[in-house]
Amino acid sequence: MKRQREIFGLSPLYWGLWLAILILWMGRFVTSFLSIYLVSALHINEGVVGAVVSMYGFGSIIGCLFGGTLSDRFGRQSMIIIGEIGAAIALLVVSVLVHPIALGAALFIYGAFASLPSPAIAAYIADVVPVQRQQRAYVLQSWAINFGYAIGPIVANQLVKVSYSLMFYVEAAVMIGVTILLIAFFREVKHLGLAVPGPDMQAAEQAEPGEVQEAVELADQVGCDAEGDNAPADAGTRESSSRSAAATSMRASWRRVLTDMPFLSFSVLMFGYFLVYFQSTSGLPIAMTNLGLDLGDYSVLLTINGFMLCALQIPAMKLFARMGNSRVLVAGLAVTVIGYAVQIVADSWAGFALAVVLWTLGELGTFPIATTTVAAMAPANARGTYQGVYNVLWSFSIALAPMVGGWVISDFGGRVLWIACTAVLVVVTIGLRATKASRERAMARNVREQITE
Repeated sequence: MKRQREIFGLSPLYWGLWLAILILWMGRFVTSFLSIYLVSALHINEGVVGAVVSMYGFGSIIGCLFGGTLSDRFGRQSMIIIGEIGAAIALLVVSVLVHPIALGAALFIYGAFASLPSPAIAAYIADVVPVQRQQRAYVLQSWAINFGYAIGPIVANQLVKVSYSLMFYVEAAVMIGVTILLIAFFREVKHLGLAVPGPDMQAAEQAEPGEVQEAVELADQVGCDAEGDNAPADAGTRESSSRSAAATSMRASWRRVLTDMPFLSFSVLMFGYFLVYFQSTSGLPIAMTNLGLDLGDYSVLLTINGFMLCALQIPAMKLFARMGNSRVLVAGLAVTVIGYAVQIVADSWAGFALAVVLWTLGELGTFPIATTTVAAMAPANARGTYQGVYNVLWSFSIALAPMVGGWVISDFGGRVLWIACTAVLVVVTIGLRATKASRERAMARNVREQITE
């Protein structure tokens, strides 16, 4: 089959979605400023704010759970588009509400739709990117998210000077615009006959001579498929067979993921990390406000975090490829521990800035590498389900983090929160190191299963 033209080793199937992700995250800033909005603009009690914001996370649990499974059944594109449209509508509703109960309900719906595309996007990347390039693809995806995350606070800080409502309207407009771009992109993909590979597409179908052994050897780093042609078979035939296979395998996919102990242990450990990480958008702004720092100080910290990731992530790719996924994760967590330890004693903007620099360096080796690891452990016909379960724990941490952070700060103060976060990170780091061998065996076994099927 004829190869598609590639840009930096990745096909247009990947880059079309990458561009949409970049634009989307440049306009995604409401969740980062939600706690401050509820306290400053609506004058809601800090303890209540934690419960209200957590409803977004609980909604995300539903979105991730169904988004992954449904993307295996009905396709990645439909889940991505439905999620963005629904999230834009829900966000506009949130912007006009003032009562905590109504806000909580609307944020639940917003969270469900906003997270619906997440597992579908992660599975889509594994579908269209060969194994040897998946780490690069997920790192570049993370770069796009972080670049947008760096730009977003700057834009939001200017918008809230005019009106908090404007922040909601602009993000909703960005979501709608991105949805239009995605509809056009996916339509062009189908028009050119470049259908996204279905979940029944096994790696052996794509393997080229001499590449099977290479895929097996890479199993402990990024393995899940053998590299092959990205050019798929006839779109209509593939769609029909893909849906048929998916319909008959959903129960088997859930059985596989819920009995995969290396994957489950990895996900639980990462949940601990997520629970700490999301204090950066829930506990941190409240703790800084209590110390007399303002919204501008917090915005600059978010910008530092985003720009550091953008500047360092791509240069770090070669180092990560040499180290292997497990070593990168453990090293990243170890640096993050130091960052949160510094945050314990921070009582000024400079102290928090130093802490942010440190745990940002750790973050370089966590999110994209963790997603690559999940892709490596997931069977081809259950990628969406695996990513969905993984993202459920991510969403659960989004739900719990504001409640835990708000409660601890309210009753014990910010310093106790950072002590607890540091202790959790130590446990996660030790756990990831202890389970390294079982993870790598599971990834190698998964590669061989897919190649021989």
